[in-house]
Amino acid sequence: MNITKINQLTAHSAALYAIAPGNKSHTLFSAGADRVVAEWDLILGETIPFAIRTEASVYSLLHINSQLVIGTSNGSMHVIDLITKNEVRHLKLHDKALFDLFVDSVHERVYASCADGSVSVWNTADWSLLWHLKLTTKKIRRVAQNKDATLTAIACGDGRCVVLENKSHSIVFEFDAHEESCNSAAFLPSGDLITGGKDAHIRLWSSTDGFRMVKEIPAHNYAIYDILVNQSKQWIATASRDKTIKVWDFDFNEKPIRLDRAKMGGHLNSVNRLLAINDNRFASCSDDRSIIIWQIDED
Repeated sequence: MNITKINQLTAHSAALYAIAPGNKSHTLFSAGADRVVAEWDLILGETIPFAIRTEASVYSLLHINSQLVIGTSNGSMHVIDLITKNEVRHLKLHDKALFDLFVDSVHERVYASCADGSVSVWNTADWSLLWHLKLTTKKIRRVAQNKDATLTAIACGDGRCVVLENKSHSIVFEFDAHEESCNSAAFLPSGDLITGGKDAHIRLWSSTDGFRMVKEIPAHNYAIYDILVNQSKQWIATASRDKTIKVWDFDFNEKPIRLDRAKMGGHLNSVNRLLAINDNRFASCSDDRSIIIWQIDED
């Protein structure tokens, strides 16, 4: 595959931690430490007349049902109606950073993972609290679900990955995934699980064998913060504190394509989040205050 840098978007004044699909197919939302949520026109490469200022840094964003959910460093969840531009809910269960907001569209739930070691589960119809799951004393950075939304994987700061069944959210598997912290997780279409850790390793876990580790790869130089799986084109992208993105084949057998500053015009600092735009494009955001749009073409 061939990867090309399409554009680099700059307007924020501090590190970016979150990106999400925008109001249209050619727009996206971004936010971070400057406490501003912006929307970008990816065709024009500039911001559009939309901005929300929050009371704290923004660590997570989710666009769902014409609403934008904003997760902040003080634990607040702000639900914004994108049609009226009004805040319709301010949810304040947590008091520490909300690192991830994940939607289960099958069951109409949103999962919020928090630095307090818990995950809250919300009904998207009325934003009532369904579950509050205390899983660790460390940070929880990511939530992932398998294809049929029967299992949820939780990446825990104590190094474990906890797998829950989705009816009552009881633990069905838990295993030591990484040294120090498990930072990211993503399911493959097969049901197998990929995790990335503070130890800079990727590990592949077999869902048909009790999530036994079947592959271990020293993938980056520093912590892995995000994993993006493209199911139709069968590639995987990983983002790291080492300032790089790497794009892998599904089997992790071939040498990855390295998207760095020197050769590809990549980021200057830690890469914090990845977002699929379509089957051939994805976005990345970084501590360098920018968003980069990447194009992937088959050979």
